[in-house]
Amino acid sequence: MASTCNQCGAALTERDAFCTKCGAQRNEAAASAAARRFCTKCGAPFSAETNFCTKCGAPTSVAGSSPVVAATSSQDSAETSATAASTSAATGVAPQAAAFSGKSAAGIPKGAIIGGAIVVLVILAVAIAGSIYAAHRAKERAAQGEAISEIDKSPAGPKAAAEPGQYSKTLSAIDDFSKKLHDLQMDAPDQKTSSAVNDLDSKLDQLTLTAERNVDNPAVLKNVDKSLGDLNAAADKLVTTAFLAATDAALTPPPVPSGPSMVPVAGTGDPKHDWPLEYERTVGGPEADLVVRTGDVNNLGFGWPSNFDPFSGKSTPPHPWPNINQIPPQAPAGTDRIIIGTGVTPVHMHVEHIPGKRDRIIIDSLIKPLNGDGYSSAMDSCYEIAPLTPNVPRNKTTGQIQLPPGSDDSILRVSTQEAEQCTRERQLTMPTPIVLDVGDLPAKINTVLVQIFADDFQAPVYHSHFQVSLNGTRIPTFEYVINSLDQSGPIGKLVTMRLLPEYWPLLKSGTVKLLIDDPTTHVMDGYAIDFVRILVNPHKFKYQVSLSAHVTDADTHKPITGATVTAGLDSAATDKAGKCELNGIPAGLVVAMASAPGYDENSVPVDLPAGQAGSADIQLHRHQETTAALEQSIAQTGSATIYGIHFDTNSPNFRSDSLPALNAVLGLIHNHPGSKWLISGHTDNQGNAAHNQTLSVARAKSVVAWLKQHGVDVSRLEPQGFGATRPVADNATANGRFLNRRVEVALAK
Repeated sequence: MASTCNQCGAALTERDAFCTKCGAQRNEAAASAAARRFCTKCGAPFSAETNFCTKCGAPTSVAGSSPVVAATSSQDSAETSATAASTSAATGVAPQAAAFSGKSAAGIPKGAIIGGAIVVLVILAVAIAGSIYAAHRAKERAAQGEAISEIDKSPAGPKAAAEPGQYSKTLSAIDDFSKKLHDLQMDAPDQKTSSAVNDLDSKLDQLTLTAERNVDNPAVLKNVDKSLGDLNAAADKLVTTAFLAATDAALTPPPVPSGPSMVPVAGTGDPKHDWPLEYERTVGGPEADLVVRTGDVNNLGFGWPSNFDPFSGKSTPPHPWPNINQIPPQAPAGTDRIIIGTGVTPVHMHVEHIPGKRDRIIIDSLIKPLNGDGYSSAMDSCYEIAPLTPNVPRNKTTGQIQLPPGSDDSILRVSTQEAEQCTRERQLTMPTPIVLDVGDLPAKINTVLVQIFADDFQAPVYHSHFQVSLNGTRIPTFEYVINSLDQSGPIGKLVTMRLLPEYWPLLKSGTVKLLIDDPTTHVMDGYAIDFVRILVNPHKFKYQVSLSAHVTDADTHKPITGATVTAGLDSAATDKAGKCELNGIPAGLVVAMASAPGYDENSVPVDLPAGQAGSADIQLHRHQETTAALEQSIAQTGSATIYGIHFDTNSPNFRSDSLPALNAVLGLIHNHPGSKWLISGHTDNQGNAAHNQTLSVARAKSVVAWLKQHGVDVSRLEPQGFGATRPVADNATANGRFLNRRVEVALAK
């Protein structure tokens, strides 16, 4: 018969002399068992005088006076369960009815059972997680061990004697390769190369771990060094593939947007139809016998104000600077974009290929950024490269730096990204010929006009000088006009120029390429062109203006009589007061050009909208032909004109008064040792064209012969003759013919 311990309530069997839990003697437990009572709700013992359970508050009447078995053996539990089951069957009460006491059939509280179960589950979960983590770490260690197993294999064994400095040597090699990988990653041209570098970096980590574990094992360290060599070879392969292509591409940018194929469309006279055309060719229209246009009429893509007519001579309102990265895809080459002269190339670079090393982009020379307009900021990335050598002496004239051989890498080297951005910006702003499809010309030509909707030319402000050419032939009269413009804002304006008859043959090819460039001054004077038109045999202009001109000597301020003034299609000679009137001029930015023997020509722009009359005060400077004056002209325009070399009529022989001019040319050439020069002769259009051509060549050769006699190597001189084909003024006037009879010297390219 089972009983309970009086001290702790533990179950006792008949064989137990002492309580197996607290050690109390059985007789003490047995003696008190009948007197002790226990709460049937929570199992706490009651004292004799207690009326309520001190643990859960249940009244003692609930417990009754019968002792409660706190625990039994497995056999007793089975008997108790069987007894309960039979009692339930006899009375019709479900076995669960006994659960009202809050205990299991064995007398253990249900809360304790549930809590114990939770604890067991938590312990089990922790054990399972620990087993999984341990397995994962074992797998990682196995992978690491496999990765370095080949290197760890060494006939010398782990206890081989260390070689002095071997570990330091290996660490140094690891450090060098780590820096190499860092540089490769920083300059990686694409994601594929970057991933390849990351893979090399992971392998380097494995080699580093192997070296750290084998500090005293020289054989393993040597194997690490060998593996490092393999990684270096793989890195070099990346250099010769991906980086070779990247650096070459940095100096060879993709092509500049050039617009659609040239397919001219005939105009209808309706601006809504005509102006959006990228190319127009209209025969027998209201404006001229032939009108050819390249570039849509849209103000560089910014559009016109309401009811604005660009042919009326009005200036556009100031507009933003064109974005070189947003050139309209339909804009023909040379239009609707910022253009900066080829002389503005701040950085000259090349790719340096060295076997076994990553290609480098080397700066050959720098040109100091000179003052310029806002458009020149389109090449900001190039200017950021230029200040790398702020203390290196520069050429006072050009601002150019020639870096000496062996210059420090920090001066010479430029990153691929910087080179790519600079090169791209230079390419996007490079002067580009504007191509016009002239096609067949009218059978008879009386007049040819060229109209340019010019934007932001400012040569008088920045002292730039633009060369204007048609099909490679410079047009001096166009240069006079363009270099007189001062268009700050930026704003656009229609400019009309007359093409002298001697240049009409340039149109006969059917295609005309107009190029405006400043290759000599290195001044950052950017410009833009919306459209260009050629009008052959123009009719009466819809918008016309008139102009009064006054020509004076720049030094004495006295009027110049007989000076020739030209604007648009009209030309006139000044009277004794130095004045003249011109009429029927196309509205717009009217450029009045004046010339007179013994003076340098000069041009003055006058802003004349339709219906207005304007005035132009033009000052002419005496022509100077000293060596210093010739130097200045060469620096600005690339050539110098000489009128002081006088020849006998129809002869290549010098007159005696030619000596001062010849000595000036001699001084100019001596100032440029090693340079090569073009010496060209020009005539007016009087007489036979073939004779004039022969005469011009003979006169150029006479100048070369004189220079040879005075010590100049003739291999540096090239005589040329152009006859009357390259006039600088209109041969229809005496003044014009005088100005066309000249000798020019120019630096050979």
